[in-house]
Amino acid sequence: MDRRRLLQLAGAFLASGAAPGALFAQKAPITMVVPFPPGGGGDILARTVSLPFSEALDEKVVILNRPGAGGNIGTAQVAKARPDGATIGYVTNGIMCVNAHLYDQQSFDPLKDLEPVAGLTSIGLVLAVSPKALPDVRSAADLVRLAKSRPGEIAFASAGPGTTSHLAGILFEREAGIDLNHIPHAGGAAAVKEVLAGRVPFLIDVMPNLLPHLRAGTLRPLAVTTPERSALLPEVPAMAQAGFPGVTLYAWDGIAAPKGFDEGEAMRLAKAAEAALADKAVGERLLRMGAEPQFRGPADFKRFIDTEAAKWRPLALMARAQR
Repeated sequence: MDRRRLLQLAGAFLASGAAPGALFAQKAPITMVVPFPPGGGGDILARTVSLPFSEALDEKVVILNRPGAGGNIGTAQVAKARPDGATIGYVTNGIMCVNAHLYDQQSFDPLKDLEPVAGLTSIGLVLAVSPKALPDVRSAADLVRLAKSRPGEIAFASAGPGTTSHLAGILFEREAGIDLNHIPHAGGAAAVKEVLAGRVPFLIDVMPNLLPHLRAGTLRPLAVTTPERSALLPEVPAMAQAGFPGVTLYAWDGIAAPKGFDEGEAMRLAKAAEAALADKAVGERLLRMGAEPQFRGPADFKRFIDTEAAKWRPLALMARAQR
């Protein structure tokens, strides 16, 4: 733009009564780095919340997908960003509590280099079997009896080594006293596909991945890993009710910022996230996907992460030992 045109625009703007300097005061969009591929479960959850979050902030929030290394690539970008409010990140239990124990080289420490801003949702898992592969298995106890009669033979699918579905399988093995055959896949969709086909008998995966197939009857739910029954599957018992109280596990997600992020700004973002989750349409959409809105402010989210880190660590180390 030439100088004459710029002066004309500035004159017109000032003549309108706007505050001096406001012509250049427009904020750049906030970038929310989602460290997963577009269209995946994490991406869909992040985008479901991002629009009402943006509206509550009265600022534009742009999603930037940076997938790879279980979420480490995108999250490293957040950890190394300036703590000026321009960059925030979508984080999960895997990113905050698991990856550090699985990867030999990680360029950041999630518990030291990120500031928790807001917890968003909790996501239950479902133990589901293929009716094709296991037509007579109709309860978790049935599955355990079968596994004990054929140690090391009954396989379960996962989205890959160290993923939540793998760790849930490890926890089930440990608490039920059984020996299973882990079959890792390149992502949750591939794992579900193999169980649907009956080539792998069962899996324990997050509800968003399984609900359509459970509703269609192509997978049979045996139990949920949440502390109590899920409103989405009220007829399915919790693991504790099925006789395995130690198999209580759920995934979760939230928002984090680079270390040194301003506390006041963190609270502002947290209040916007709380408002987004309180929106009835947003809450209903999340629940249909299998994610329960569960807001946590900065301090509460940090305490929660510290507690969860202690729970996920031994499972992550067991997964690493199996590689």
